[in-house]
Amino acid sequence: MLLTLFVLFVLLGAATWAGWSGRVVVPADHVGIVTRRFGPAHPDSAFKEVNPDNARGVHARTLLPGGFHWLTPVLHSVEYVPRVRVPAGMVGLVSAKEGHTRTEGRTLGRHIDCDNFQNGRAFLLGGGEQGVQVTTLSGGQSYYVNTRLFDVAMVPRVYVPPGTVGLVQAKAGAVRPPDRRFGRHVECNSFQNGEAFLLGGGEQGRQLAILGGGAYYDINPELFDVITVDNVAASRDGLTEAHLQEVSIEEGCTGVVITLDGAEPQQGATGTVAPRVNGHSSFRRPWEFLRNGGQRGVQEETLGEGTSYPLNPWFVRVIRIPTRVLILKWHNKQDSEADNYDADLGQITVSVQGFDLDVDLSQNLQIPPAVAPRLVSQFGGVRTSGLGGLVDDPAPMKRFVRDVLGVTVAGYFAEIAVTASVLEFLGRYQDIRKDLTDKVKHALEETGVQVLRTSLGRFIPRNPALLTAFQEQFKDEMRDGRLEAGVRHAELSDKIDALEVRAEIRRFGLELKTEVKLLGPENVTMIRIVGEFAKFDVPEYISGGGDISAYLQTLPLPAMQDLLARVHDMRRAQQLGVGPDRQQLTKSEEHQVEQDTSTTAGDTEG
Repeated sequence: MLLTLFVLFVLLGAATWAGWSGRVVVPADHVGIVTRRFGPAHPDSAFKEVNPDNARGVHARTLLPGGFHWLTPVLHSVEYVPRVRVPAGMVGLVSAKEGHTRTEGRTLGRHIDCDNFQNGRAFLLGGGEQGVQVTTLSGGQSYYVNTRLFDVAMVPRVYVPPGTVGLVQAKAGAVRPPDRRFGRHVECNSFQNGEAFLLGGGEQGRQLAILGGGAYYDINPELFDVITVDNVAASRDGLTEAHLQEVSIEEGCTGVVITLDGAEPQQGATGTVAPRVNGHSSFRRPWEFLRNGGQRGVQEETLGEGTSYPLNPWFVRVIRIPTRVLILKWHNKQDSEADNYDADLGQITVSVQGFDLDVDLSQNLQIPPAVAPRLVSQFGGVRTSGLGGLVDDPAPMKRFVRDVLGVTVAGYFAEIAVTASVLEFLGRYQDIRKDLTDKVKHALEETGVQVLRTSLGRFIPRNPALLTAFQEQFKDEMRDGRLEAGVRHAELSDKIDALEVRAEIRRFGLELKTEVKLLGPENVTMIRIVGEFAKFDVPEYISGGGDISAYLQTLPLPAMQDLLARVHDMRRAQQLGVGPDRQQLTKSEEHQVEQDTSTTAGDTEG
């Protein structure tokens, strides 16, 4: 009986000890890692250190905080480790210490659904592979990870500053064919889903897609290299911060795009451009451009003003061409003007009959956006590297101005200089300006450039003596011109006076003829005599009385002679039978009246 009680007591004590000793409580924010000390090893050689079952060694499954767990005492031991905390702004890069060996030359372990590596047993049984994993842990969170199975390294998230782009190079993936400059495009959430990239056939090397500015990206640095303005100095392919800036087209300009990849362009004459291709969102989606048959080289489609474009500088180069009104000047340039589009347009000097004449010239023109690509294609640039981005390259415009506009102007002045004397040359200023404008318009018609205004300055002789001679000649010409103008004025005045006299005579004759016809010559004669008497100055004493003889004595001799002549004429007319009762005049009488009218008009004029 006592023995039985003792055995029961021992068994009860052992059970109590086992129950108490096998009780496991995992502290908060910790993970319990279980190890079995005794028993058979796992039959799969892939699980030598950590196994997914209850074999000897470290178990893949873990114990989580909250409540309690029971394990066989002595057979198992538990290690408490803090859970893994990935800080904000960081990415957890996971490496598996146990698992299958990678195959097919892959450098990263394939993705396994294992609750972000918190289910080690699912990872191992699902075919998880050793080494760095393609899947990462996002920042700002904690994870209950078996640290005997996984190592977690903290790496910074990729940040692309606003107004810039990030370029991506894949370290893993298929090997791209040698005839392609970029890896195949795969939709992979801006390279944050590495498994989608690899399963979708992603290829090593430069990628067409870029990372937009002003954002953070959870990117596995073991799968992708990302070049930003913060680390571009370490790049070995010649990239600079300028290449990673968004392409901004200022007001008054257009962006001419040159693609560095695409189908082989059609062979054609200089100045041809590649046709438009739809669907690439102004070259922001270059894979669509290539998929739709876009050609390499200068593109017909341009980038509009006042907009910024996040573009891949490995794929496109953009040259800004001004579409505002340009004023190009021919004069002696200063050093500060060396980069201007008219830097090659020097002072125009025309040699006429051995005399050098300087002239200033300015030309206003405007380049439509649709014309800009053709100018770039025809006159080219200076960049020959494989890098793109925004290029401030004045070479195409300077070559156009020099080779088209400059040559046209120089040829015109050389032509007219040999066909005119100095005086003729200076005297044809207006004709020269008009002809020059026509020449420039004709030369630029083929390019599509709009000619707005041609301003021609004065011709200034370099020889001071010639200038003095021109000034003296000008004074002489001005004086001769004034004299000629005076002579013409005097001649015109004489003509006007003669016309006025003739008009007055004609008017007087018509009036007299009408009076004779209506009143008769006798009455008209008497009316005229009375009218003449009325014009004489009469002495006051005559008005008081006296006969006509006294009045006649007061008249001056010339007046008396005139009065007698008029009376004589009147008497002569009466002897010819002219009477007041005559209603119509014969032809001979009308002729006589006209003669009398002429005589009277002559006397009046005298």
